[in-house]
Amino acid sequence: MTEYPYMISNNKITTIISGLQAAAKPAKFTLEFLRNIGFSSTNDRAIVPLFKKLGFLTDDSIPTVYYDQLRDRTTYKRILANRIRDLYSELFTINTQIYRDTEQNIKGAISRVTGSDETGVNRVYNTFKALCALADFEQEVITEAEPTSTPEMVIPETVHPVSTPATKKTEFHYNFQIHLPATTDISVYNAIFKSLKDNLLV
Repeated sequence: MTEYPYMISNNKITTIISGLQAAAKPAKFTLEFLRNIGFSSTNDRAIVPLFKKLGFLTDDSIPTVYYDQLRDRTTYKRILANRIRDLYSELFTINTQIYRDTEQNIKGAISRVTGSDETGVNRVYNTFKALCALADFEQEVITEAEPTSTPEMVIPETVHPVSTPATKKTEFHYNFQIHLPATTDISVYNAIFKSLKDNLLV
């Protein structure tokens, strides 16, 4: 059975995200950092394991690239939707738009996936709904593992020969332009240049 994290004080999720957006990115997201941005209640501490499950923090509480996008007020709703889909993937397998479903249906899905009792189901449901209320599922999902589009390669239509001494063959030079996708994941660029090396370079 799957275990989903939950918070008792779900109303704090919005204000905690606002707090970390205003604060400088910490080397580690510790309880001290949480207190420093104004959240000292013991119930607030549950945000740390929740953020870890959502991928915003590593197991050592180090902020990830997703955390950087969560801090960005222009992208956080989309990245939050992306991470919700990932964490609750089994629920989205049952219904791809489960965030829109009725309370009864969502709780039924949580119960089947987790095997929890009514109290546990209610806690997971309340956290799930609180997160979904902050997310934007209508925009294209942000992904970091793969390029969002195939790199565009533009080859000029006109190729100019290069003049060389009579003893040498005429040479042609080709200029290639590669339009790289916008991403913070260096593995994307590594994959692109490896493909170029394997298929074009001799």
